[in-house]
Amino acid sequence: MNFKNYFILYFFIFSLFLSSCVNVDLYNSYDYIDSSSIIQSLEAVKVSSITDGDTFKIYNGDSTIKLRIIGIDTPETHAGTKPIGEYGDDATDYLKDFVSRYAIYIKRMGYDNYGRILAYVFGKTYDGRYIFYESSILKEGLARPLIYFYDDEIYEILTPRIVEAYDYAFENKKGIFSKWYTAPVLNNSNNFQNYIGKIVFLNGTVQSVGHDNSEYYINSSWFTIKIRDPEYYYFFKNYNLYNLKRKTVKFYGELWEDEDSGKPMILLRSPNEIVVN
Repeated sequence: MNFKNYFILYFFIFSLFLSSCVNVDLYNSYDYIDSSSIIQSLEAVKVSSITDGDTFKIYNGDSTIKLRIIGIDTPETHAGTKPIGEYGDDATDYLKDFVSRYAIYIKRMGYDNYGRILAYVFGKTYDGRYIFYESSILKEGLARPLIYFYDDEIYEILTPRIVEAYDYAFENKKGIFSKWYTAPVLNNSNNFQNYIGKIVFLNGTVQSVGHDNSEYYINSSWFTIKIRDPEYYYFFKNYNLYNLKRKTVKFYGELWEDEDSGKPMILLRSPNEIVVN
């Protein structure tokens, strides 16, 4: 083989290698964060273990401490106050892959009632850029928004990214939205316990719409829909919930049992999950 052929072969192999390296980080290129106010406030951490898609432990001196990722809520993998949900294992695997792929940085926002760190999470790429984990997993449809209000510049930068990512998952029918055309449609409460934790449509006539205890509620004769104030503020600004009264509507989401009424219940996150018949 002459020099020219060696050069062509070398260039081809090098191009493949470079392409494979770039693809590692282009996987989430749309989630890069370039805000200096965020980057300068990040803290590098070492992950000890992963619990699920929104919880992991980090080293804290000679011990470990649990961290709850804020801005998102991934399906449960163990029964507790919420039922085991669909795509919980996928969300856990996604976090495991993210942690193995990138150096992990966090922006602490406080602690919850369980003593867990509340933080936004970022992955630092080989070329020094930062990927916003919450946006990344939301766009794959493996999490739902769980927004909290903070009087903070960083929060105001990141929360719109969360909204955009969840809309993207719906528009592209990713993850939890991949069942949009096949999810069971429940028309009454008969045997609804068989669907707890599953993604379903609840179908019925809306009898009342109101607000109480930091959340909106939509009631039919046999089910309840709830919307937390933060999701309402960021997703429903231009949507009039009260126009749903006396209409037959389908609501899409993970089915829970309302602890107060015992009725089937969905915690709604976006107007995308509402279908007026």
